[in-house]
Amino acid sequence: MKVLLENVSVKFPAWNMDNISFEIPSGSFTSIVGPSGSGKTTILRCICGLQEMVSGKIFFSEKDVTQIPPEKRNAGVVFQGDSLFSHLNVFENVAFGLEMKKSEKISQKVVAALKTVNLEGFEKRNVETLSGGERKRVAIARAIASEPDILLLDEPLNGLDAALKEKMKFFLNELREKTSLTMVLVTHDIDEAFFLSDRIIVMNSGKIEQIGSPIEIFSTPKSDFVREFVKDYILVEGAEKTRNGKKFVEAKFSLPAKGKGKHFISLKKTNYRLFH
Repeated sequence: MKVLLENVSVKFPAWNMDNISFEIPSGSFTSIVGPSGSGKTTILRCICGLQEMVSGKIFFSEKDVTQIPPEKRNAGVVFQGDSLFSHLNVFENVAFGLEMKKSEKISQKVVAALKTVNLEGFEKRNVETLSGGERKRVAIARAIASEPDILLLDEPLNGLDAALKEKMKFFLNELREKTSLTMVLVTHDIDEAFFLSDRIIVMNSGKIEQIGSPIEIFSTPKSDFVREFVKDYILVEGAEKTRNGKKFVEAKFSLPAKGKGKHFISLKKTNYRLFH
C-alpha cells in the first residue's frame, strides 16, 4: 500500500512541523532518521492517526484517511517499548488486538503471526521469561496478526545489545521478504537505515533535509546537516567476480595510516550492503 503525506503540519507549544509532504511507495522499506526532537515519531503517529494535525492530509493508496480513527486505518504499529502485557502469555498478547476488534479465526491468525516471526511453540510462554529480541518479535507478531496494510516501527531495536541488534536487523529483512508489507522504520541510527532501507528520509528540527536511496544519501548529501550525519561512513566501489562457481565483490579502498608498521582493519561483517 502506498502512503502519501500532503502538507502535514503539527504544532506543539515549543516546536512546530510545517508542510511536510512525501510519498512512501507500496511494498517499500522506508526509514525516517534524525536526531531526537527532529519529528520522526511525530510523523509515524500522524500516519497511524494518533497525532492531531493542524493541517494537511494523509492518503493510504488513493483513500483520504485524515479523518479516519487509528483503529480503522489498518496500520500495524510497534512502539519503542514493546508494550507487552506481563500478565498475559505470548498467545494472549498477540491475540489482544484481534479480540478488541472482534476478529474471526483469532487462533489461526495468532499462530500464523508467530510462525512469521519464528516463534512457533511459544504460545504459552510467559513474556517475562523472553529475551529482548523475543519480546520485540512478539510485539511485531501482535502488529501483523491483524494483517495490516502497513507496518510502522518506532525504534524497534532500541535497548538491544549490539549482537542482538544485528540479529534483529536480519530478522526485519526476512520479515519484509516474507510479508511484502510496506514498512516504515523510525530510527536515530543511520546504520540501521542504511542496512534495511530502499529509501531514507533525513529529518532535522521538524523539516525534511533530504529524501533518497541509501546510496544517494551517503554519496550526494544535499545539506551540511546530512553531510555531518553520514560523515563516519564510506562507500566503496567494487567489481563482481566469480570464483569456484560463487559470486563475490572485490574492492579496494584507502584509509589514513596511524603510526608505522603493520596495520589491521576491522570490518564488521554484518555492517555492509551491496548496491547494484
